[in-house]
Order: sequence, then C-alpha cells, then structure tokens
Amino acid sequence: MWSPDVATAEGYRRDIDGLRAVAVAAIVAYHAFPGLVPGGFVGVDIFFVISGFLITRIIADQRDGGGFGWGGFYLRRARRILPALVVVCLATAAMAAVAELPRQLAVSGASMAASSIFAANLLFGVGQGYFAPGPQHNPFLHLWSLGVEEQFYLVWPALIAALSWRPIRSARPWLALLLLGLSLAVAQMLLAGGGGNWAFFGLPARAWEFLAGGVLSLSLTGRPGPRAAEAAAVGGLLLIGASLFLLRDTMAFPGLAAAPACLGTALILWSGQGRAPNETALLRARPVVGLGRISYSFYLWHWPLLVLARDVHQGELGAPERLGLVAAALGLAWLTWRFVEERWRRGPAERPWRRTTPYLGASLAAGALGLAIWLGGGLPGRLPPAAQAAARLETADVNPLRHACFERPGPIAPTGCRIGAPPEAVDYDVLVWGDSHADAVTPGVAAWAQARGWSVREAVSGGCPPLAGVRVRVLNGPVRPDCARSTDEMLGEIARNPKLKLVVLAARWPLYRDRPPFYDENSPRVVMRDARPSRGGVISAPLARTLEAIHARNPQARAVVVGPVPELTLIPPQCVAQARRLGQREAFCWSVPATLPLARANPAQVEIQQALAGRPWAHGVFPSLTLCDGERCRAAQPDGRLLYFDDDHLSASGARRLVPGWLDEALATPGA
Repeated sequence: MWSPDVATAEGYRRDIDGLRAVAVAAIVAYHAFPGLVPGGFVGVDIFFVISGFLITRIIADQRDGGGFGWGGFYLRRARRILPALVVVCLATAAMAAVAELPRQLAVSGASMAASSIFAANLLFGVGQGYFAPGPQHNPFLHLWSLGVEEQFYLVWPALIAALSWRPIRSARPWLALLLLGLSLAVAQMLLAGGGGNWAFFGLPARAWEFLAGGVLSLSLTGRPGPRAAEAAAVGGLLLIGASLFLLRDTMAFPGLAAAPACLGTALILWSGQGRAPNETALLRARPVVGLGRISYSFYLWHWPLLVLARDVHQGELGAPERLGLVAAALGLAWLTWRFVEERWRRGPAERPWRRTTPYLGASLAAGALGLAIWLGGGLPGRLPPAAQAAARLETADVNPLRHACFERPGPIAPTGCRIGAPPEAVDYDVLVWGDSHADAVTPGVAAWAQARGWSVREAVSGGCPPLAGVRVRVLNGPVRPDCARSTDEMLGEIARNPKLKLVVLAARWPLYRDRPPFYDENSPRVVMRDARPSRGGVISAPLARTLEAIHARNPQARAVVVGPVPELTLIPPQCVAQARRLGQREAFCWSVPATLPLARANPAQVEIQQALAGRPWAHGVFPSLTLCDGERCRAAQPDGRLLYFDDDHLSASGARRLVPGWLDEALATPGA
C-alpha cells in the first residue's frame, strides 16, 4: 500500500503521490461522510495497484541486475512501515483505554496484537461471535489492509525470482498476468460461494490488485505515445471517478466490482511512463502531492479518532465534529510524517537483518501489549465499580439459555432447550421460535409460562426468521439451507406435540425487509425472498402462510407474533457505563428519539398486522406501542433499570418485566 518511495526508472513521479492523495482522501471521506463519496472504499484498491507497480519494478530491476538482497528489501519495508505503525498503535491503545469499555477494549487488544504481526486481515476474516462488538467499532479495523500488503510481500519476491529464471524471463509478464487472472477468479468464486468475508480480507482474492500494477511494471506494454497517454489518463480518471461515486458498499466486492478502479489506476500509471500528460496536472499539484506524501500516516490516524470519539459520544457524531476529527488526523499525520516517517525512513544499509531487528522488536512489543489487554479481559479494573456493573450487563443480563440454545453449533434435539419439563419429556406447552430476538424474549415467556405451570421449548437460529417457504441469505452470501431446514423441523415438531398450547414467533422483522433506515452499521444486511411468490408484502405473505401451517398441523395451539422491538441508536449498558465513568448524566441513556426506531419498526408492524387479519387463532403484540410514544423510545424503566443488553435485543430482566404483560394482553383479545 505504501511502498518505499515513488521513484521509478524515469525518476520521481509526482502523479503517483497525487494518486495516493486521491486514494486516502476517498477513504477518509467515505469513513467520515459516507454519503459524500459512497464508493470511497476503493481507495484501498488504488493503493494496492500503486504498491504492486512500484515494488514489482524495484524487485524485478534488482533481480535482473543481480543486486537484489532479501535483507535489504525487508529493511526498507520495516523502515517505511513500522515506526509510524507502532506510534499510532500505542497512541490508539492509550486512547482506547480511556474511551472503550472492557469488552470492546479486549477485542481492540486482540486486533492490535494481530496488526503487529500483519495478521489483522486474518483475524477479521475469521470473524467473531454473533454478539461480539462489531468491526465498525474497532479502532484497528483499517489495519487489515497492511496485513494483506505485507503478506503479499512475503511471497511476491520469491515468485519474481522464479519468474526471472532466464529460460522463462521473456514470458514473465504473461505468467504474472496468469496469476492475476487466477486471483481474480478466486475472488469471484468466493463471492459467488458465500465467502465474501474472505474475498474482502484474504490475500488470495486481493493479490490480483497488486498484480494489476505489477504486470504493468514488468513492461507488458511499452511506453505510450503522447495521444495514447492522454487517452489513458482521461480514461483512468473517469474509471476512478465512476467507482468513487457509483459503487455502494452493498454490492459484491471486491472481485470484478473493483476492476474499474484498478484499471483506472493502472492506466494513469501507464500514462506517466513517458512525458506526463496535461490531463494529470492536478495530480502533480503541490497541495495534492503534499497530501500524498503524508497519506500513510493520515490513513493510520483517521480511523481510530473517528471510532473512539463516537464511543465517547455514545452516538453518531455531527458533521462539525467529524470535520474536526479529520482535521486533527491531518495534523497528526503531518507530525508523524515529519518526525517519525522521515526520521526513520533512511539510514545505513549494511548488515540489513541486524538493522531490521529493532523495528521488528518494537512491533512485537506493541503486539505483546495488545495481547496483554486481550488476556486481561479489557482491563476492567480501570473502571469504577458502578461503571463495571453497567458494562457487565451486555453479557450478564441475557437469556441463561443463550449459550446452550442459541450460540451452540448444530441443531438441538426436540428434547433440548426445555424450561419446566423433565429431561425425558417429548412434549411441552409453549414453543418460542425465531432468531436472536426470540432468544432474547424467552426469559419473559418462561416467566409467564411458569406462573401457569407450563413448560417451554426454545428453538432459535441466528438470522433465520420463523417463516415457511422463504430463502434467506446475508448480502453477497449464499442462500442458507439451514433456515429452511429448521422451519420444516419446527412445523413437524408442532404437528407431533398434542400438548402444545402456544407458539410464540419472534424475530428482528425489519432485518428481513431490508429497507432503510440503516443506522446500525454493524448489523448484517439480510436478503429474504419468498420461494413461493404470492401477493403480499415481504413479511406478510410468508407469515400468513406460516400461521396457516401452524393451525393446520395443531389446531388447538394458539400463535402470538411478537412484533419489532424498537432498534435504538445507542447501546444502553455501554452508554450508562460511560456516563458513570465520566461523571455524566446517566438519564441520557434511558431513551432515544423515536424517529429512526419507529421508521424502521412501523412498516414491518403493518405487514404483521396484515398477516394476522382474519386468523382468530393468531394474535400480535407490538413492543413499540409499549416502549415508544410520539417523541421517545424507552431503553430503561423510569427508575433506570435497563430493558436492553444491546441496541436491539431485550435484556433478560427487560424481557421478564415486559413479555408477560404482552402475552396477557394478546391472549385476552376475543377468541383467544
């Protein structure tokens, strides 16, 4: 991403620093003002092409001239990358220790440790638990790109050496082009097969972007003439501009969607291999080049500042605050470039492996600090006891069955996940069926049922709605067969249980409509399609079909649909913990403006009401009617006892307070 310099065989090229400026400006704008440059994330792809172009030329020229040395190569890489990285990592860890709660800080510590050995992309590729803090709240998230780059530079010099073998040297550009095609094919296969996470974070699916610059530097094409250079520059600028403003983060990416930006970058690099065309004059302007020269440090600083400021603020930052943070990142970037990058970038080159050791030692020391933070559980002792108590609610005030019945791998037998039933029982009175929101309401259903001497069975699966005849997939992922399989199993279980009195269906219904507003940036985007298209809404038609299927299989059983739980714009336990820690007013966390939660909940609620109409055995409860008025949505009781453990799931104590009343109200309606 950031090669040792921008010198080529023709000398220093200002337009390459200008391209870096475009790339980093796009990334920062996308993170700070996403609506301004919706495709700004392709700035990383631009960097990858530039890096592949410069490094490949340096390695190939030195290989061909007999002057390549592994030690010298990695010494230059260490001097270029590690000093600024270590400084920013240590500063970020210090800021995170002030801004983050233990659960978040533990994840940040693990990410810092992985980043120190350039493995952050592998950590993020694996992903974390269903309820783990989302990556968009991780101040080290952006360092995945350094992991990809440095992993590329572990294998590329050896491949260049193999391709430089004299009998095949003339075919070297074409062999590199073949590798490019294979990598792009891997990316497309991963995207098509549901491996979008690895397509984004994994080296095999990203290598083609470096090779797009590498193939160009291996002289696959000659120098352009004046007219060809002008046409290439115009075409390159148009392709990059189109990518920045036409791409969306909901599209399958990277793969072919990244090709226009990568091709555009390659065209601009090619256009400047002779006399620089007038069309790239802006890229060579002094302010643009200046931004390009500090682009590495600017990239390192901008993301932690935005993330940690949002953690302290406990909500979205306004435009003035975000602009101020970008300006602060720019100032820190200049200081880091001037006093860290420039200070350590050059020096003696003899005994390179020995000279590389202090840089690696500093990076590993930073990684050891991150590992200690992770192993220390995010250092909870730094918080006052009251703040610790609030922070623990995220993991403590949850359904006691969550680990065994929701987070477990594989299916649960019909005799499992029971409350109030003997182990050998094959039937039960109440079924709770749905996704993580059903898991969250189960403690309330259990409290209500136990008061009647009834038993409860929980049957839940993350991201699977309790709907018959639908296909569900995460955006850019494959259809999930487990959702359809689970639905068939539950309908069969309902048919075989003569004791069944009530089926409670609960889900994060707005998630499956996949309609705006989208204000939870860590929420998955789920696409649901009706396998048997019929007239009706996205939810109403399959829900009506499901209610009919329940009634046909077990006519004596009633059904209650728990409508959308309002999705908040903050996480109450985190907010309260921060307020207690900083001595702020805790009541700020007890409610949120109702506009966004109701805009997300109401359309799904209307569809549920449509599905219930004309079916007297089925009833609905709508949490937004209890929790929201025209102005605010409650996150806590009037005495401050929280009702949520995150921004959209009821806590166990909240479910026990609310759900029994909801069920009584639903079943008290005529015909129940």
